[in-house]
Amino acid sequence: MIKEEKVPFEIMMFSGITFKVINRHQAHTILGDLTDLNNNKIYNVFEDTWRFPDYEENPFFLLAEDDVEMDLFEMDFSTEEHPDIFILGFIFKKNLRVTKLISSYDTDNSPALIVLGKTTTVNINLFGNVHYLGGGLQCDTLVGEYNHGELFVKGDLIAWLIYTDDMLLHFEHFTDVKAIISTGRPDILICSNVQDTDGSVINVENYLPSTHKLSDIVEDVFIEKSSYGNEILGNNYLEVFKEGLSILNYDKKEKYLYADFRNQFINMIEVLSENEELKENGKIVRHISGITYLFIPFDYEGKKYSQISKEISNSFSIRMRALWCHEDQEITLILEYLDEEGNPKYQWMNDENASGIELFCVKNAAIETFEILIAEVIEEDDDEREYVDYDNSFSLEEFAIQFGDCKVPQDLVKLYEFEQEYGVESYSECFGLTITEDKTGIKTWSEEEEFYNSFIEFAGANGSGSSYAYWLIDKDLDNCPIVVFGDEGGVHIVAENIQKLIQLLTLDTEISVDFDKAYFYKDEEYYEESENKKEFKEWVEKGFDFDAIETNEEADEIVEQAQRKYKQKFNDFLVKFDIEISEEEAE
Repeated sequence: MIKEEKVPFEIMMFSGITFKVINRHQAHTILGDLTDLNNNKIYNVFEDTWRFPDYEENPFFLLAEDDVEMDLFEMDFSTEEHPDIFILGFIFKKNLRVTKLISSYDTDNSPALIVLGKTTTVNINLFGNVHYLGGGLQCDTLVGEYNHGELFVKGDLIAWLIYTDDMLLHFEHFTDVKAIISTGRPDILICSNVQDTDGSVINVENYLPSTHKLSDIVEDVFIEKSSYGNEILGNNYLEVFKEGLSILNYDKKEKYLYADFRNQFINMIEVLSENEELKENGKIVRHISGITYLFIPFDYEGKKYSQISKEISNSFSIRMRALWCHEDQEITLILEYLDEEGNPKYQWMNDENASGIELFCVKNAAIETFEILIAEVIEEDDDEREYVDYDNSFSLEEFAIQFGDCKVPQDLVKLYEFEQEYGVESYSECFGLTITEDKTGIKTWSEEEEFYNSFIEFAGANGSGSSYAYWLIDKDLDNCPIVVFGDEGGVHIVAENIQKLIQLLTLDTEISVDFDKAYFYKDEEYYEESENKKEFKEWVEKGFDFDAIETNEEADEIVEQAQRKYKQKFNDFLVKFDIEISEEEAE
């Protein structure tokens, strides 16, 4: 039986609001029966010790039993008045209205936000825990960040922009939403009443692809390009959020409402119909990162059609089709969810004037597909085609520049080719090859040329900014170990060579890096398989003389084997440049 914590005092102030201090048992009576949109319970405050740590001293929840209004609500684990209290979460039994911003504490870990009434604010920025808004949400912008967080919203959702960067967002239904944007894979889920193949109406939770680009609705000053070429929110948006101001440009109405889509689409059809590749092959198609972009003309029931489509395969199985009927001069938009055989399970279909954000997905897909299909094609010597960088891709020649006079190892070339086919971060959690020529990150450790020229960065290691690099102890990179530079401190040997790193990647979990150590840990309770893990595992087992790994213990052994071989030598190298090493590393 779990011992019930004794509450040290009845009330506590946070952000100018008086909260009641309650323990886990009291919180469980409020949270224990809360369910997601599939009627599964969300919270277990006793067993979920990663979300609600049991190792912290004085862990409690803060409870507001009445309606709450405040100016700014930035969640934190403690206050200056009570630094010894560890806040597990904030529970609002009724409505929460915040004038400027609701924000989590940290992308890795944050107190949970649980609101049983309606939540109203201008901006809301969440991450680091499972959050629950049970009475609806009204805001200008909702941002979800990083895969350590998740959000469930029941009731009405009124928002201009829903934006997620690798965080799952679940919504019961959209009342009035102008735009949704996922920076990578679809991470936004919405419950909908749909008609299945036998005609019956069912309620299902579906992933909804992006309806826009950020530049369609956000002020340009807040948009940056990621290292993979995507539009992402820049860090400067947080300061605007705190002022209670909007990052949206309401004058971009023509873009986010697709006011001129009909003329745009007709022009796209005309341009693609004159394409030489179409005349040669009867279609134009690109396969990029598990997505198929296609233009194809066809005849159906005596009429001529042209179709622009985008299909997101693997675990999502979503197809968006925009069709032009040449005889009727009508546009039909179709959003389809496919079964394992690739046949439609259910769909949305209407003309371009119909309302509904589901059809905005199709319009966005048509424009994106057109831009990809008209991108310049470069013929390679081996008769293979490479398409100019558009969707997180770069040529092998561009990737090789950072290696200088060193030859890119053949095993790394194989990994590059696999990633080009299946996509960045699609086969092992948060891993992706990168181009890093200026060594800016490594120079933060030491600006001595001998130090930073001893490494070649080549990949992103996790979702928070750590990177993998070769330590150049041999002219042949196959004989060089792999190190990880931590974004929050710590640099460590992790693998004897690139083959061993590839083997570690088959565990399909990002590396954790702190000052004392680097390690891989897969938590089966929260693990979500990468969409192309199966293909990666089969590729590794077929192309290399080792098996994929399945356990944390196997990963530990690979890391420990490399450290037994290189750790002392590496520590001596770091000390030479006055780089501090942990006592654990020094042992």
